[in-house]
Amino acid sequence: MSIDFLWLMLVLLSILVKPDNIQLLASESKVCQDSVVTFTCSADGNPVVHTYQLYENGSLVSNSSSGVWNRTMSSGGVFVYKCVAHNSLGTAMSTRTVTVNGK
Repeated sequence: MSIDFLWLMLVLLSILVKPDNIQLLASESKVCQDSVVTFTCSADGNPVVHTYQLYENGSLVSNSSSGVWNRTMSSGGVFVYKCVAHNSLGTAMSTRTVTVNGK
């Protein structure tokens, strides 16, 4: 077998999948007001995930290509964060709750 034929076989065996195994982590789940929480979102996919979006209580916070955000928790309450991972085949999401104790 030639090297070109083997390479072609490998390319044909590549499986394309939308984002999977998505995980949203928060550096803390209970914090005091004005604390900084780091959110890290990761997912598998082929093709690779190209964009992550972070939502707070249903409102878009921002987009990221790295899936990392630092948020200053400026008010007390319970906040639900959602990360949505995107590649050219689809999306997947994961959630995390953070409780912020007011001053």
